[in-house]
Amino acid sequence: MGAARLTPVGSFWHRRPMLTLLTVSGLVMIVATSAYLAHTLAFDAPDGFWRQKGELVAVEEEPSEGDSLYQAYRVTLTSSAGYNVRGHLRVPRQQGRWPSLVVMGGVETGRSAAELITPAEPYVVLGLDYPWDGPTHLSSLQFLVRVLEIRRAMLLTPSAVLLAVDYLQSRPEVDSSRVVLAGASFGAPLMTVAGALDKRARTVLIAYGGGDYAALAKANLTIKPRWLRAPVARVGAWLLDPIEPLHYADQVSPRRLILINGLDDAKVPRHCVEVLYEAAGEPKRLIWLEAGHISPTNPELIEQVLRAASRALSLPELADGPPGVE
Repeated sequence: MGAARLTPVGSFWHRRPMLTLLTVSGLVMIVATSAYLAHTLAFDAPDGFWRQKGELVAVEEEPSEGDSLYQAYRVTLTSSAGYNVRGHLRVPRQQGRWPSLVVMGGVETGRSAAELITPAEPYVVLGLDYPWDGPTHLSSLQFLVRVLEIRRAMLLTPSAVLLAVDYLQSRPEVDSSRVVLAGASFGAPLMTVAGALDKRARTVLIAYGGGDYAALAKANLTIKPRWLRAPVARVGAWLLDPIEPLHYADQVSPRRLILINGLDDAKVPRHCVEVLYEAAGEPKRLIWLEAGHISPTNPELIEQVLRAASRALSLPELADGPPGVE
């Protein structure tokens, strides 16, 4: 039997220059892509939220249609960081210094959110729109193309809320010691982050929100085949980790946190609500409604949520006890 011949490694690559070129090019692309993503996705939370907030440098107030109890304005706030925040402001006609409430719901719902909130006592209410100037209806392909832009807008949202509180506290009719931050549905997790950051907020009210972005995303994805939903949800959760509510819920304490959720909500699974509640410190209160997910096409449920929120806000302190059902 003759001796086996060993091909030198250098000779192998020398005789295959195209394979060598492709392999090296592939490695370079992987390294370059990894470096680009690391740079693009880097976010220094929580300090980054305060840095990107900037300072309030300009305010535009355009009178809007009010009612017998409230004056109304369309408001645009300009930050020194180079972005604008738009919202709908309602100010009590009655003279006095009133508590303030910043509320955020779905996309482009600033006005409706401000008009729906009706606390038992007068509030200066500012309903915010998201700092997003792109289209509100995207196909799956359009979403993928714009996913990093959407992520940047979501990471900017807590900073926009902080800027809105700056604005409200500059108004003479606002009692700066009584600030409420409220978020519903899509606005709920982002308002959880803002509420943890901004110690000026005495109360943080979250309606139809939860923690664990991977579970939330999986419950709302409709892509097929179904087995793709879990890995896609995990990627989404990774992208949104700087604004994962579970990282911030305990920082609301010792200020009060109020959660309002539906027992039959398929979009915000019970697991997501319970892990957020468990992550929060005291004082906290979880109010369960015998209902599904909140929707603009269900005015009865909206009214039920608003009644629960109004009752909770009217209490000077949160009652002790386990989560309750209303």
